This record gives sequence, structure tokens and C-alpha cells, in this order.
Amino acid sequence: MLPAEMFVLALCVLQPQKGKVIVVVFALASALSAFLLALGMGTLTESAESLSQKLMGSQGPQVLAMLRDSGPVSMVFFSVFPDSPRSAIALFALSGVPPESIGTMVFIGKLMLYTALLLLIHHLPSRVGRWRGVGPFWVRWLQRRASRFVAYCRRIRRRARCLNQGT
Repeated sequence: MLPAEMFVLALCVLQPQKGKVIVVVFALASALSAFLLALGMGTLTESAESLSQKLMGSQGPQVLAMLRDSGPVSMVFFSVFPDSPRSAIALFALSGVPPESIGTMVFIGKLMLYTALLLLIHHLPSRVGRWRGVGPFWVRWLQRRASRFVAYCRRIRRRARCLNQGT
């Protein structure tokens, strides 16, 4: 199984004119997935409160209140990471955060991540030529990786054009 970021990269390389639509659709899919998980986990809220009472004693309600207060905002931060924040979604849903706010925060975080990927794909080819032969080792290492990525993008687009012209 491949993460959604790989599909966003591949689709944005192959269909650069539809990049914005691709980004929004994948962010919506992540938000819907988070909403459904939070909705399912929300049914277990009462058992989570009793479990937190057993595990943490008197500090249990304080921890759950802290998660309810700062949970949705921190969910944006968790959602920016490429890996899906399933455990964070479950934790916030069990603490009583509404599924709608969890889905909204995941949408915002994934939208930020996918937009950054789209901007990287769009603007990286024009920047690579200016970097050549400049800077310390880590900059040259990054330049080589960026140059290879740009070359792969060009090759994929060229092959896609050849296939479209051939059919």
C-alpha cells in the first residue's frame, strides 16, 4: 500500500493543470476518513472516561479537558505529517472532541501538506538550474536529488505525451 502523498505527487506530475483539484479531492478524502473514524470512536466516549478514571485517577478529567480544549488545533499539526494521524484521531474522539472539528482540522492540515507538494512540483524545475555547483555538501546532495526528481517528472510527462499522441 502506498500513502496518499505518492498518489498526489504522481497525479500532479502527470496532470499539472488539474493540480488544485487533485489537492482538494485528496484533502477531502482524508477529512472524510478522519470524520468517519472519529464518529465511530465517539460511541466509546463513556468507556474511555471510565478507563481514564481508572488509569489516571483524579487527573483523568483534567487530561480529557485539556485534549478537548487544545485537541482540534493540534490536529492540524498532526495532519501535516505524511502519515495519517489515526491514533491522534482516536485519542481526540475518545476525549469528546466533536467529529466535525476533527474532520475540519484534518482537512486543513492535509490541504497544507498537499499544497506544499504541489508548489514543490510546480516551482522546483525553475529553481534547480540556479543551484548547480553552489554550497556545501548537503546543498549539493539536495541539488542532485532535486535534479533527479525534475528529470523524472520530465521523462514521465514526455512518455505520457507520446502515449497520448500514439492513441
